[in-house]
Amino acid sequence: MGIIARFASVAYPHGNGQAEAANKSILHGLHTFLGEAKDNWTEELHTVLWAHRTTFKVATGETPFALTYGSDAVIPIKTTVPTYRITMFNEARPTELDLINERRKLAAIKLAATKAQVARYYNAKLVPHNIKARKVLRRNFYPDAKHGKLASTWEGPYLIREVVGANTFKLSALSKEPIPRTWNALNMRKYHRSS
Repeated sequence: MGIIARFASVAYPHGNGQAEAANKSILHGLHTFLGEAKDNWTEELHTVLWAHRTTFKVATGETPFALTYGSDAVIPIKTTVPTYRITMFNEARPTELDLINERRKLAAIKLAATKAQVARYYNAKLVPHNIKARKVLRRNFYPDAKHGKLASTWEGPYLIREVVGANTFKLSALSKEPIPRTWNALNMRKYHRSS
């Protein structure tokens, strides 16, 4: 009877980055909590995990614990003292199961609203690709060193000569001389003539 042991690594879903974001948050918590004593991370992991699971997330307005179990977490010391919340809690009650679904739906709505707000902020900085022949500034990656931190990070104005792709453009100087290479809209902004 041959038994074959196969070891497989756990593959996190890469579609939305939730696992990576959670891992990043936990690692940040460990670095903050441990300071220089990095060798003791296994002894302190439960504390960091507890903090991660019971901290309200801005995007959802809920804690991961509450979205999983339907109620807020109770610190271990409070479980030894009978309180109204603990004595009246019954996870099998249908109303509480309905409430967890409602709570999850509200968290999903808030998350969608937060994502839309971030998208609006991001898209406001993009140059729409239908502004052909308008004046723009381009990012100056190598500002003049003699001005130090006060050197301008934008230069121009330039004209949009050609739309190459979504948010990718070819520029020309005001004299219509072509500027080499293409430019991404993230490295451009609208030119507003200063008075």
